[in-house]
Amino acid sequence: MGQDWRPNQAMSQELLHEVLKVAGLRILDAVTPREHNRCIVFHAYVVVTYVVSLRGSEGLLLDLVGLIRQWEKGDGSCVVVALLGKIKGKHHERCHLLPSVTVTQSGVKVAESLERLIASKGRNGFHDGPAISDEKGEAYSSRAIDDCLHEILEDLFDEKPTLFPPNIGDKEELKKRFQAFRTFRRTSDTQAVEMKVAQDDIDVVNRWKSIEKAKGLRSSRPMRQHYADVSLLLKPFLRYMWAM
Repeated sequence: MGQDWRPNQAMSQELLHEVLKVAGLRILDAVTPREHNRCIVFHAYVVVTYVVSLRGSEGLLLDLVGLIRQWEKGDGSCVVVALLGKIKGKHHERCHLLPSVTVTQSGVKVAESLERLIASKGRNGFHDGPAISDEKGEAYSSRAIDDCLHEILEDLFDEKPTLFPPNIGDKEELKKRFQAFRTFRRTSDTQAVEMKVAQDDIDVVNRWKSIEKAKGLRSSRPMRQHYADVSLLLKPFLRYMWAM
C-alpha cells in the first residue's frame, strides 16, 4: 500500500509576516499572564527559528541565561541567539552563539522580540532555564508551539484565504502542511535562495548543527571551515540574517 506523505511546507513572506503581526497583536490583547507569556514566547520562537534557519526541536533550545548574558554584553549593533548544546572546546561555552541583525531586510524585528522575551521572563522571576517555556518556566513542547501556530493560521485562513497556496484547501490540510517541525526552516531556506545568499554563508550559519552532532569530535565540514573560528565569523551570519 502506498503512503500519503505530506511534508511540511514553507510559508510565503506575506504569510510569515501576517503570523508575526497577529502574534504581536495577541500580545497586546492578552488578558491573563498565561496567554501573555504564551504569545510573547511564540513570537520569539517564530522569529528565531526563521531567521536562524532552525528545525522545530532546535528552536526549543533557546537558552535564557545565555540569551541574557549575550544581551547584556552587546552594544546594540547585533543580537546573539544562544542555543543550549553539547559543546567541547576552548571557549567553554554551554551554548552555540549565533549572531543576528537587529532587524532583517523584510522587517522582522529580531532584537525587539528577544528583548520582550527577556523582559517578560525577568518580570516572572526567571533568569535561567529554557526560554521557550510556559508561565511556570516549564519548557514548551513542539505540540504546544504547533497549537499556537495553527490557531493563528486558522484565523488567517478565514480572514485572508488568498495568503495560502492553492493546495491548502481546508484547515485540516493547513495543519498537516504547516508545522513548527520544518515549516520555518523551509521558509528560511527558501528565502535564502530567493535572496541569493552565498553557499559559504549558508554553511557557516549551519555549522553549529554539525558540531552538535559530532559531540566534541571533529565534524564533517570542509577543512577551511574546521579551522575557521566561528566566534570571529560575524559577517556571514549577518549577511544571512539580513536576507531574511
